[in-house]
Formats: sequence, C-alpha cells, structure tokens
Amino acid sequence: MDATHDRTPQGDAAGDPEGTTEQLDVTVRRSPKYGAFAAAGALVGAVAAGLIAASMPQAVNENGVPVDTTPVIGLMIVAGFVLGGGLGALVAIIVDRALAKRTTATVAERVEVRRPDALPTAEDDALEARFERLGGADPGLADPAVPGAAERKRGEDDRPGRA
Repeated sequence: MDATHDRTPQGDAAGDPEGTTEQLDVTVRRSPKYGAFAAAGALVGAVAAGLIAASMPQAVNENGVPVDTTPVIGLMIVAGFVLGGGLGALVAIIVDRALAKRTTATVAERVEVRRPDALPTAEDDALEARFERLGGADPGLADPAVPGAAERKRGEDDRPGRA
C-alpha cells in the first residue's frame, strides 16, 4: 500500500471540526473466508460419511450372528469431518487464486477529524507536566497549584493503615 501524503486541513476557526485528509493508493480484492469454507466442508463431510456408514448392510460374523457396527459409524463420521474440512479449505484456496486475478487499484481517502473541544488545553498540558515531574505520584502532594495541597506535607499518606 503506497501512501501519498496529501494532508489538507479541514474546518475553520468558527468551531467546526478540525482534521486532515490523506490520500492512499490501495489494492482492493475479494478473498474467501477460509474458516467458513473449512467448516462447511467438515459439516458436509461428516453428514455424507454418516449417511454412507448408516446405509451399509448389517455386518455378520462367520456364525451368521449380526455384529454391532455403531463404533464404525462414529469413526466414519469423524473421518468425514476431517476430510471434508480439508477439502473445504482446498476449495477456498482455489477460489482465492481465481479471485486474485480480479484485483483493482484505487485511491482511498483517510480523514482524521478532531473537534476543537477535544483539543488539549494549556491547563491539560500543565497538569500532565506536573504529573510527570512528580514521577506519577499523587499530583496533590506539596503542590501549591492544587487546592488543599498546602495542608499536606511531602511523604504523608492519607490512606488508612499506612504510617
């Protein structure tokens, strides 16, 4: 993705939002959802294997007694699930390769908008500087600009259980 930086200011000083636009060269193409293809393939494979295993004739042993084949049906469903999921993913790869030939290049416009009331003020900058100067400590500790700070002394802690 190539970025052509054409930053144009938007808005005016009358309270309209301020912002910038940026034009980007982008490539657009469609792509299949691999998970959806694999899940659909797994579901179709499990159902097909279950139907095939259930439709098989009843197995009999050498004495002519019918044998329970329920575990074989379960195993066939699991095998169909795995093989169907793999085939679904393979179909997704084939579809992705076919759609890759239809890519188009276009220009997109990215707009960043900031409202004037959301812009930082001088008071916000002063508070941030005070916070950084104190190393992230309580900004009210021994700072005369904060109301009530004159009564506190550096090192005192008002939290219960602390000395």
